[in-house]
This record gives sequence, structure tokens and C-alpha cells, in this order.
Amino acid sequence: MTWINRLRLLGGLILVLVIVAGATFVLNQRESQVTSRSASIKAVSYDVASDYSGTVISRTIEEGDTVVAGDALLRIQSATLLRAQEADGDVPVSGAYSVSDGGIITLRATQAGVVSTISAPVGGFVDSSVPLVIIDREGSLFTLAEFNLDPYDFARIEEAASVDVILPDRTRLPGTMSSIKVDTMGGKALATVEITSDLLVRGERGGLVSPGTPVTGVLYLRDDGPLSGVYESFLGFVEKIGLGSFLS
Repeated sequence: MTWINRLRLLGGLILVLVIVAGATFVLNQRESQVTSRSASIKAVSYDVASDYSGTVISRTIEEGDTVVAGDALLRIQSATLLRAQEADGDVPVSGAYSVSDGGIITLRATQAGVVSTISAPVGGFVDSSVPLVIIDREGSLFTLAEFNLDPYDFARIEEAASVDVILPDRTRLPGTMSSIKVDTMGGKALATVEITSDLLVRGERGGLVSPGTPVTGVLYLRDDGPLSGVYESFLGFVEKIGLGSFLS
């Protein structure tokens, strides 16, 4: 065998080894993560209701408006409140509303946020204790994702596991699993995972970061494979040389 043929053989062997190693690393990566069956961005919200029934006489907000604590939302004229004022004037005081003469109650925001829903048209009658306005609290966005997991995958979920939130434009937002709820269906675990991320800022990415936006969650599991140590070393090396984005 000539030296040229030997070099060709050596080159072919190296190429095969590189392909096998690459395929092994890719398979190892896929085995250590699971993709959500469904996921969307949510917000922690609070309801605004009236302690007195009555008629909405004015409204100072619209859906999508930003409010701060103390902002007026609705004014309601209530015969019930008027009778209480005329009887003894002993009307409950609350940070959620203020009252004025003539049976007028003004509902106010108790926390900063964004108005997501209004179900109280001006001129309409509203009952007491019925939610009239829903406000998403400021800085409260999170992602709720559902994952189908087999027993092996479920056993590899770590506390505060890393989770990527992938927006519709394919942007990845790194996050952390803050809670998990599990139900068993057909021998598999249906895990509902709450994901928090400092990058979930309302209105970012052209408005994609908003409540209701459908996203994809990628949950990273503990790597128990035989190449786990080698793979972690390889990832560390790739990050050091600035090529980590190619494996994302």
C-alpha cells in the first residue's frame, strides 16, 4: 500500500470518527432535553370589583392602558351606597375605591399593571362583587408549559431546571423552572411547568412578549448518559471559543 493510499485511509477513518462523534453528541443533547406539547405566556392578574351594585357613569381606562396604584378606573352611582350614606354616613373605607356624596363610588387600581379586560360598559348596571376590570400586574409575566414525560425523563428533572422559552420568531429566552405539577396519564407524566425569566419583559420583540402569545418550552434534564462528562467538557470548550450559539 502506497503512502498516498495510507493517508487516504487515515483521512477516511478520521472523517468517520468525526461523523460518529458528531452524531453521538447530537443524540446526547436531544436525550437531555424535552420539548413542550403546548406553552404560552401568562401574567399574574387581579380583579377589580365593587362592593356596591349600581350603574357605571364614567370610565377613565381602556384595555391595554398602563395604571399605577391609586389610579381611578370606573365611577359607579349606587342607590345602595346612597342609602347607607343617608342612614348614618358610616361607609367602609378601602384602598380599592373611594366614595363621594350622592352614592358615587370610584374604583381604583391597587397595584401597577396593564388593563387586560373590562366588562363594565358605561351606562350598564353592575352587581356587587363581580369582577369588572382585570389588571395584569407589572413585571409578572411567566410561561406555563405542558410536557409529556416518560418515567426516565421525569426522574431526570432537577430542581430549578433550565428551560428555554422559544418565541414565534425563534428567539430563545433562557429561563428557570419555578414550579411543576404532575398528573399521570396512560403511563406517562403530564407535567405542567411554570417558567420564569428576567427576559420576559412585556412588549419586547415587537410585542411578542405579551400574555397569550404561544411559545415553545425546552426543558433541560439531568444528563445520565455515558458521555455526559465528555459532552459537558465539549460544551464548555465550544462556549470558550465563542461558538456556543451554533449549538443552541
